[in-house]
Amino acid sequence: MKRGCWLLAGVLVAVPAAAVPDLQGARALGALTVYPDDRRATLYYYGPGEIAVALDADGRPDLHLLQTRYTGNAAAGDRGTIVFRSLLSVRVVQQAASPQELESARRALGAAVELRPVPIQRLEAALVYASVGADAPPAPAGEDARPLPGGHFESADGEAAGAFWSERTYVLALGPEDAQLFWDALQHGRVALSLGYAFFALGTASAPPVLEVAGPAALGDALRRRVTAAARPAGPSPALAAAAPAAILLRAGATAVTLDAQRWPELLRRVDVNDSLPPGYAALDVYCYDFNNLLRPDLYEKLVDLEAEGVAGGRIALATTFQAAHPDLYARSLRFPVAVRLDRPYRYRVTEVGLDGTSRSGAWTAADSWNHVLDVTSAPAEPSAGPAAEVP
Repeated sequence: MKRGCWLLAGVLVAVPAAAVPDLQGARALGALTVYPDDRRATLYYYGPGEIAVALDADGRPDLHLLQTRYTGNAAAGDRGTIVFRSLLSVRVVQQAASPQELESARRALGAAVELRPVPIQRLEAALVYASVGADAPPAPAGEDARPLPGGHFESADGEAAGAFWSERTYVLALGPEDAQLFWDALQHGRVALSLGYAFFALGTASAPPVLEVAGPAALGDALRRRVTAAARPAGPSPALAAAAPAAILLRAGATAVTLDAQRWPELLRRVDVNDSLPPGYAALDVYCYDFNNLLRPDLYEKLVDLEAEGVAGGRIALATTFQAAHPDLYARSLRFPVAVRLDRPYRYRVTEVGLDGTSRSGAWTAADSWNHVLDVTSAPAEPSAGPAAEVP
C-alpha cells in the first residue's frame, strides 16, 4: 500500500500573560524534547510521549465494539425503525519519560533547572481502517482506508493533574452505517486500524510550528479535519468561541494495530434493546468546551448532574465533572449503573465552581431526546448555567 507524509501546522495566537513554554526553542535531549520557559531561564518543559493502542501479552488490542439495535421510540421520533447506536472504545497508552531520561535532561540543562511536563491544552485523534484479508500480513491502512467519526478521550481513574497520563480510552459513537460497515469488515477478515493524534499547548512561537509525520494519507486527512472541527465549539457559544485564543500544535504522531475478530471474537458484542439501555452502556455524550477553548478563565470546574427513570422505577442519578486542570478532556460518555428508560426524558443541572471557591447552580432542565449530544458550554450572554443559586 502507498504511504505518504502529511503536515499539520499550528496556529499562532495571543496567549495569557502568565509564563508559558517557548515552543520555538525546542531542543532534543536524548529521547526527550524540551522547551524553555518564555520568562524564567531556569524553567524548562518536556513534551508528551508517543501513543499506542494497548495490547495484552498475546498481542490482543484492548478494543471493544458494542453494537446496539432497537426499535425506535416516541421520544426520539423513530418508532418502528431499526436503529443502531454503537460504541467503539480503544484503550491507549502513552510512553512515559523514564526517571533516567529526566535526570539526564536536567544534567544537560544545568543543576539549578526545574523540568516540568508541558501543560497540554488539547488532544485530538482520528481513526481509519482497512481490510487486509485473512492471509495478508499486518499493514497500516492505505489509500482505501475508511475514516471513522470523531471521538474523544476519557480519563483513567486517578489521573493526576499537572502530569502526563499513562493511559486513556478513546471513545467513538458510531451511527448505523459506520457501525455496520466496520462490523462487516471485522467479520470478513483482519482489519488494520490506524490512530492519528495531535497534542496542542499554549505557548509562544515566532512562527507557526510544522510537524511532519509519516502515515497513511487517509489518516492525515482525517486528523486534519478532526483538528479543524474541534478547534472551536459549535452551537451555543459562537461569539465566545471567535474571541477565544487557540493552542499551538506541539507534536503529532500515528500508530497502527491489526484486529482479528476470528481470533478474538470477544472484541465484538451485539445487543438488542427496546425502551431501555443495558447497564454500563454509554447512553449520553456530554460536551463542555469552556476549559478546552479558554472560554471561562474564571472557572475551576463545572459539574453536571443528570437524572433518568430506571426500568424498575425510581430516578437514577449520575454526575460528571469538567475541570480547568484537565482542559484536554472536553467530553464524557456517561454510563448509567442500571438500565434506564429511553422513551422517557432525562433532566440535567449544571453547577459552576469559580476559582474563588464560590459555586452557582442552574435550574433542572428537561431533555426529551437521547439522540443529541448534551453541550453545556457557556453561552456568550449567559456565562452561568442559568438562574443561579448558591449551592450548600
